[in-house]
Amino acid sequence: MAIKKTDCLLLLTELQEKGVDVDERIKRLLTAREFPIDVLKFIHEQKSLDAVMFYERLRDNYNKKRSNLYINIVREVKDPQEVLTTLAALNLQILLFSKHVENRAQFFSHVRADEIVRVLSNYYNTYDLTNCLNLLKLIKADLCLLETINGRR
Repeated sequence: MAIKKTDCLLLLTELQEKGVDVDERIKRLLTAREFPIDVLKFIHEQKSLDAVMFYERLRDNYNKKRSNLYINIVREVKDPQEVLTTLAALNLQILLFSKHVENRAQFFSHVRADEIVRVLSNYYNTYDLTNCLNLLKLIKADLCLLETINGRR
């Protein structure tokens, strides 16, 4: 998951500063061995996560037949070469969406922007799609998790 425990702790601290009781969530976050999805869901319910809103926009654009990017992420890869255009298009959409977020560094981290650029750069030098394919699988897993906390799945 691109959203780490430290990110959640930071977000919980921000909520606490705004007067939200987060003590139990912080305890759960710090003591849990596995990543506590319910804490992430609580954070999103209190303050919409930009990554969730970003993937929701991609889904909405697909539903309105404006873009195939969402379906290219969630479906099984048929042509490995399509992974390149999917990642490049995703990178562009991330940049466009980032104009509207409060914390760009956090948003870029949560949507794996740096990783996308790195694997595309690696492909340009090595012509090896392996890292691109693996990253797309991780992004798909992130998207599914974020849709779950948003009540879509």
